[in-house]
Amino acid sequence: MIPRKAALALAAFVWWTAQPAWAVTGTTEATACPAIRRPEKIDLRYKLTFNQHHTDFVEVRQLTSIDIPAAQWPLANDLTLSEDSPKYRNAMRCLLHEKRNAPAKFGTWHPEWHDVSGATEQQDVVAVQYESRNLVGNTAGQFEAGPWTVDAEPDKDWKVALHSPEVLRGVPRRTVEIDPGGLEISNAPGASSANETHRVWTPPGPDAEASIMRPKHLISLSRRDSLVAYLGITSWWVFGSALIAVSAWPFRRKNGDDDKAAAGRPETAAARTLAHTTVQWAGLSAALALTLSLLLQLYPATIRWRALIGISSGLALVLFAQPWLPVVEHSDDSGKQLTKRTVLATALTAAAIGLLVVVSPQLFGLPAQLMPAASPSPSPLGIVGLALLEASMLWLWFTAMAAWAWRFAREGKLGGSPAEGGRNEPGRHLRRVMVAGAALAVITALVVLWHVLSFEARWQRANWLGEADSLFGSDHMGILGQQLAQFLFFGPLWTYTHTGVLTVIALVALLHLSSRDGSGAKSLGPMSWDLLLVTAIFALVASRVTKLAGTAGNLYGLWLPLNMLALYALVKAGRRWSTLGRVDRKAMNCLGANTARGESRVTAELSTRAGYQRLMSDARRCRDLLHRLQLVDHDHAESSTRRALEDQLSELHHWRPAGCSRDCLPDPVSVLDVALSWGPRRRWWRNALNAARWAAVFGVLPSMVTVWFEYASDPDQWALTLDGATGIPDVVWRFVSLEVFFAGAGLVMGALWRVLPGGRGPLRALSLFVAWLVPIGMVAAFSHGIDRRTVGLALVNIVLMLMVLTLTSMWMDTDTFSRERPYWTKRLSLLASIYQVHGLSGQLAFLVMQAVAAVTIWRQIATG
Repeated sequence: MIPRKAALALAAFVWWTAQPAWAVTGTTEATACPAIRRPEKIDLRYKLTFNQHHTDFVEVRQLTSIDIPAAQWPLANDLTLSEDSPKYRNAMRCLLHEKRNAPAKFGTWHPEWHDVSGATEQQDVVAVQYESRNLVGNTAGQFEAGPWTVDAEPDKDWKVALHSPEVLRGVPRRTVEIDPGGLEISNAPGASSANETHRVWTPPGPDAEASIMRPKHLISLSRRDSLVAYLGITSWWVFGSALIAVSAWPFRRKNGDDDKAAAGRPETAAARTLAHTTVQWAGLSAALALTLSLLLQLYPATIRWRALIGISSGLALVLFAQPWLPVVEHSDDSGKQLTKRTVLATALTAAAIGLLVVVSPQLFGLPAQLMPAASPSPSPLGIVGLALLEASMLWLWFTAMAAWAWRFAREGKLGGSPAEGGRNEPGRHLRRVMVAGAALAVITALVVLWHVLSFEARWQRANWLGEADSLFGSDHMGILGQQLAQFLFFGPLWTYTHTGVLTVIALVALLHLSSRDGSGAKSLGPMSWDLLLVTAIFALVASRVTKLAGTAGNLYGLWLPLNMLALYALVKAGRRWSTLGRVDRKAMNCLGANTARGESRVTAELSTRAGYQRLMSDARRCRDLLHRLQLVDHDHAESSTRRALEDQLSELHHWRPAGCSRDCLPDPVSVLDVALSWGPRRRWWRNALNAARWAAVFGVLPSMVTVWFEYASDPDQWALTLDGATGIPDVVWRFVSLEVFFAGAGLVMGALWRVLPGGRGPLRALSLFVAWLVPIGMVAAFSHGIDRRTVGLALVNIVLMLMVLTLTSMWMDTDTFSRERPYWTKRLSLLASIYQVHGLSGQLAFLVMQAVAAVTIWRQIATG
């Protein structure tokens, strides 16, 4: 019953939104505008102001002031009525808008936001104050602001024009003023006075016109620059696909037929299967990138062909992902065939619904190219058909993404194997698949619903004076149909841009299987191909968390190798200068030729239970002795005991791995430093998982801050978000993707925990931060189309990432001594015991400095 009620409610909503404008707004047909009897008695003032307070757009605000003697205009008294009154709206329409000879296009017309409108009557004079605003971004089109329009054409200056309505043609204007707000005015013909910042027109004279130079922080709109930007973004996807293919290739080679012994192990077979899946995804991802983000831009296709490509590619991705596979490989799931038939039937049905609209649009009263004409308007059945086509395409893509994520996690054994006791009984996987499909259907319906709601909001703004029909040359239903059809034009590319998370999941799954295979078990951290996987994850996470505009966007393809090289350099330095690197090098010198190449003596010692327990026991004694020494220094104990405490500390400094003939700790290194550098787990992969979990937890608040700053930091930004056809879905997805990327950053830090420079966790986080910062500085230095505010936004994101890694590293240090948690009431007390009092205060001060830096950059650069 619930799905049926939901379907009825959705159908009722689509029917309601498809009604003509009068059914929604209750407006009446506009009447004629009578002439003003004595125009010289009218006091008329116009002012247009530009405001650069955001990186993504420029606010345009206008103020129109009109004083009209009530006896001189028949509609003057109507201005004092309620704003919802048809008479009031008709009078305002006469004073603000002129008749348009040619209808505007809804997709390129950006209606204003109505802020203040009021009229007062004193001594038979009606004073009208009308204020509105608009947000001019990096999209082409015509932006409305009261009687003004701002034309943003590709690779040209903004054309600003005042359009006086017919009723005010003969009215002398007291002043017409343009305040560029720091922008440069390249041309302002007819201005009677001018200075460096303003242009003023006084009567008599034609309508004011001016040319405003486009701000540097907004990207160019030319087709050439757009093509270069698409090439840069496409290079990122293609390079990412090549990267995961190269990362997976060794697992296919070393598990081949030439290695009979290794081929028979379960881990080897699983790695071979996952490598094949990953290479398959790399090929599909690269092909989709070239098709959707490049070829369709070079050779624009019709909406019908784009819809066909979107549905067929979504269906192909679902079929290649094979979501009907059981949880456990080679399991005898009797419901496997039933699950497969159910998935195939559901996916093919969804595709058939969309293809029916594409192949036979006449069944829904739609033209062959699916774009409804201005007249006659599409029928409600046509609106439903376009909505079903959009939902079909989105559901297939969402299902494909979920299916590929599930397959990577399944074949990579992420999350562990199902427990005994019925978790894999026949039919359970089918129910799980059905629940996932239903949830994705709900998400798809919400995305389509938001698309309709965003259109309604824009239509209401454009139609607040009841003239949208004449403005666009079509009614409410006709424009709604056109907007639903337009989504099919960019929908496939919009959904494809969200698949970057799948690449990260695939690399993590490969890294997990590689760690289970035992390769590099006696090394301090990932080596060889494992290190390549870690650096690839780092590069993907780093380039996706931080956004740079201008020509930096054209260099997306270079971000991956730059970040990988930066991390390789950090690991190279860390293996030599990190705490465990120095200890291990001293142990190697002690053992000499008896040490195998690439083998770590410290790892061999601490990987055993006895060696690890001995180290942790010595580390706890070291902390206790250091604490007692502090008490002696503060006259809280007998001074005669100081030498005894120092002798005990000296004995602990004689730590050595098995087989070493002399001590292996350098002078400034203690067993406490060794324990903290080793981390809370005995395998580097377990350290990586532990850090990823904590980073995801600590990343919740920074993710919310980042999303708020990018989409809702001020009323204008929030209004622009709500105005987008995918505004709220983008907000939700940005938060989810940031959580995934924060977890990925924590995983990288945990995997490299033992080779990162620094004696304490926050210093390791700082070293990773430096590796993150260097490529951004290089890209920013060689990008001429990027300004300081865009760099500031990138720095805010990076500092937030540093805060997440710092908190994660501090919690990793406490997890190293997790067995002592029952003896401490709070984790902060355990931290104080580990770092000692002065060390903890320094780490907390370091954390506070990061928060202050983020706020300072935000206030001084990003919002300046």
